[in-house]
Amino acid sequence: MTTVTCPYCFTRASAARLPYRCQMMPSGVRGAPCGPVRDDVWAGFTGPAAPPAARMRGPVFNAPRSVGRVLGTSAGSVPCPKCGVGTPVRVCGTCHNDLPSDYCDQDSRIIALVGAKASGKSTYVSVLVNELNQRVGQAYHASLAAMGASTQRRDKEMAEDLYERLRLPDATRPAALGFSDPLLYRLSLPRRGRPGGGTRHTTLVFFDAAGEDLADAEAMDRYTRYLSAADGIIMLVDPLQLGSVRDRLPVHDGPPLPAVEAPPEQIAADLATQLRAHGRRGARGRVSTPIAVAVTKTDMLGALLDPHSPLLANAPHQGGVYDDVDRLAVHEEMRSLLADWDSGTLLRRLELDFAEVSLFGLSALGAPPPADAPADAPKSGPRPVRVEDPLLWLLSRRGLLRVRGAGKGRTT
Repeated sequence: MTTVTCPYCFTRASAARLPYRCQMMPSGVRGAPCGPVRDDVWAGFTGPAAPPAARMRGPVFNAPRSVGRVLGTSAGSVPCPKCGVGTPVRVCGTCHNDLPSDYCDQDSRIIALVGAKASGKSTYVSVLVNELNQRVGQAYHASLAAMGASTQRRDKEMAEDLYERLRLPDATRPAALGFSDPLLYRLSLPRRGRPGGGTRHTTLVFFDAAGEDLADAEAMDRYTRYLSAADGIIMLVDPLQLGSVRDRLPVHDGPPLPAVEAPPEQIAADLATQLRAHGRRGARGRVSTPIAVAVTKTDMLGALLDPHSPLLANAPHQGGVYDDVDRLAVHEEMRSLLADWDSGTLLRRLELDFAEVSLFGLSALGAPPPADAPADAPKSGPRPVRVEDPLLWLLSRRGLLRVRGAGKGRTT
């Protein structure tokens, strides 16, 4: 029996027991069509951001135990008990969010994306999606498709802003203003070791927590149920938030340095506390969820890097194989840098709290924003470096990619 994890509230349930939502077709099979009804369950979950008119939605109903093909239904659909018209739209029984039609039919991997305000999470996701569909997708013979109207709409808007208008994404909405929808994608990859042997489809769920919420341990509790369900965590660290890095950067005419937000070591500590309290305690009290810690904006760190640093060029991805030797070279480089920056406070916190950590360095834009327009992308457009590395490591751990090199395990 297939078990589904809701990508909105992360409640687990049997796919066969999920309720359905009537689509309110103009003509009913049994007479009058259904009309909208108040869905207070959905509105309560969505919060104050849900306008009153949006609370009127198609009726939710439970499917009978045995569903046969009847007039007005099609394969994969269930007839509404009132109007008789078949609907394929399944909803979460806990939060009443609609689930994409094929979400319940395939494996899923939940990736939690965390980081303080201004760490570049929204820009990172937009560039990552583009790279997975272009350069990285070509290397691994993979494709990425947005699932559901919300993700498709957000992808389109953000791609137009970033790649056509050269505008950076707005900050993620904090939880106090309502729930931000997760981003859902279907990742298609060739099956490992079986040339021409078919395709494996995996759902990727990206949940982006606002920096304002991660700055406070009490507010962060709202996200615990999402984080505790994650198969992996990508934590973005803005090096320009670290005092020692800010002090060492040469004076330049670029964009102003960002305001200092929540210290990354505090975010890591709060994250570990919440996860341990919700059953993610592993060996020796460390959190068992693997975490990819990525230092962003490496384009700003040129003066602090060796000219031959592996952080300055993309991974090879030769033959569609994940190169774990390359990952370890990046990891050791970042470990050395973090041990030096701010007396290694963040590195020690990670080593004490997490059982499996890998360190990364990346640049989503490839160059700083223009000095006279800090909300814009570089005039040449995004030229990312290593944005895919954290996600590919998490996927390789789950056996979704062929791996060359050192292998799995704790790396810090």
